[in-house]
Amino acid sequence: MKALLAILIGLSLSIAQSIQISIDRNKILEGDMLTLSIEVTGGEEFAEVDLGPLEKDFDIISGPSQQTNIQWINGRMASTKTLTWTLSPIRSGKFSIPPLSGTVGNRSFKGKSIPLEVMKTGDLQQNTVFIMAELDKEKVCIGEQVTLTYKLYKEPNVNIAGIDQFKMPDFKGFWAEEIYTPQQLKFQAQEEVLNGVKYQVANLGQRALFPISSDEHKIPPISLKVQLEVKKKKRRRDPFFDPFFDSFFSETKTKILRSKEKTLFIESFPEPRPFDFTGAVGDFQMNAEVDRLDGKVNEGLSFTISLKGTGNIGLFSLPDIKFPDGVEAFPPSDSFDKDGFRNKLTGIQKWEYILIPRQAGVIVIPRVQMSFYDPSIKSWKRISTDPIQLSIAPSEIDNVYSGSLTKREVELLGQDIRFIRTDTKISPSKNSNKTTLIILIYISSVIMFISPLLLSKFMGYRIATESNRQVRGALRKSIKTLRSINHDPFETASRAFYEYLKDKCSLKTNNLDPASVEMILNNRLEQKIIDRVKEILTVCDAGKYSPDAIKREGTIKKEMLEIIKQVDKDLS
Repeated sequence: MKALLAILIGLSLSIAQSIQISIDRNKILEGDMLTLSIEVTGGEEFAEVDLGPLEKDFDIISGPSQQTNIQWINGRMASTKTLTWTLSPIRSGKFSIPPLSGTVGNRSFKGKSIPLEVMKTGDLQQNTVFIMAELDKEKVCIGEQVTLTYKLYKEPNVNIAGIDQFKMPDFKGFWAEEIYTPQQLKFQAQEEVLNGVKYQVANLGQRALFPISSDEHKIPPISLKVQLEVKKKKRRRDPFFDPFFDSFFSETKTKILRSKEKTLFIESFPEPRPFDFTGAVGDFQMNAEVDRLDGKVNEGLSFTISLKGTGNIGLFSLPDIKFPDGVEAFPPSDSFDKDGFRNKLTGIQKWEYILIPRQAGVIVIPRVQMSFYDPSIKSWKRISTDPIQLSIAPSEIDNVYSGSLTKREVELLGQDIRFIRTDTKISPSKNSNKTTLIILIYISSVIMFISPLLLSKFMGYRIATESNRQVRGALRKSIKTLRSINHDPFETASRAFYEYLKDKCSLKTNNLDPASVEMILNNRLEQKIIDRVKEILTVCDAGKYSPDAIKREGTIKKEMLEIIKQVDKDLS
């Protein structure tokens, strides 16, 4: 009896520790589903399992669902707790359910692999219902839009009883924008023919994808769970049974439709890239405006830049804007108004700046320019706004101090002055010597007499030396400027020449332009050299806003260096 009791106890313990992992079948057709079960017998808790190893070969359609069964074995109550998942293989062939590991309470477990065979049903076009993923391009550059469309195909005689909700996959390596999502499934009136077979087509959704990194990208498949009505014929032995009635018998079959993975290849931008390229790809137009053209000192103005077009709007920024010194600019707020009725991402991007003029007079907001890549012509383009002139009147609030100091600076200066003691008196020493005092007065008089002469000679020498130093160092300074790191090669090149000419010719003015340079160099250089200087400066000062300037921005600093050396040689 004791031995029998020990056996029963052992059996009970073995039941309590039983964990079984299984599938309902080992052979299925492509698109069918199977059930995965994890059964814990005798335990009080459900299993906790890591399903990560399944993600490579399976879609988890549903689960886990829970079920508890209680039964009596040899007078002992035993419970069975079961978790089930519905899986759909994402590929055909012979492979296996990988070993799954998990825990039940404080106990760990690891299952064994389970063999599985998924049989092909033929090419998609040979099926009565299937999904296709379509790309409008196979090669794009970074930031260029590719339109992805998922379509559902079915033969006209196929009845779809229902479609489960599905979600778009995560497009890793892409910025994705929604173009179209149907509220309900709607087949197009016009049928499509594939391999001689007519199909009805429904759009499952469209996305605009923008690659954000290089190399190739994978477009992941989507899975769709559909219920199909399948006619079921009844075989009767009754010879008088009319086969007509077979059509009234049908059944619903659940099927998983899956699109194929797509590969997209990423092309490189043509080199060199424009200095003011910040990632814009598409076709754009740019405009700038202010809410008013006149204002007063310390009153805010709204300055808005609008970018209209088709492309990766919202995925790039504007180049830095150099506002005038007399204007304080706050960081912009941006907005995007998307046109939702096109296959391309189209709309208007706006940047709004708040500008506060700090001085009266005429203030010019400079041109704003940017370059973008147009994939339709595989070329760079440059666009710019027009400069805007503002008329700023003095503020009606009088300043405490009318000079160059600000109101706050005057207040601080006043505080410093307040703490200067005015009641301090200097008393002579009681033991002072009158003779010493007379000598000191005499020496001071002599110094005061000769110091202006010495000072004038010294200052004249300093001024002459400084001027000569500027002349001799003009070329070296310009070369240093041209070699400096600056995002705008045109600005760097023009600044280098104007600084050179100012130092070389000891000019006092800073207001130089191509016309004034021509006047300064007239009769000093050959006309062909002057024309060359003027042409390069014109490109730098104005031509940079034209599309043709893109072709020269990679060489403009080299061109300027060569002409500066030639001018320096001829002027020396």
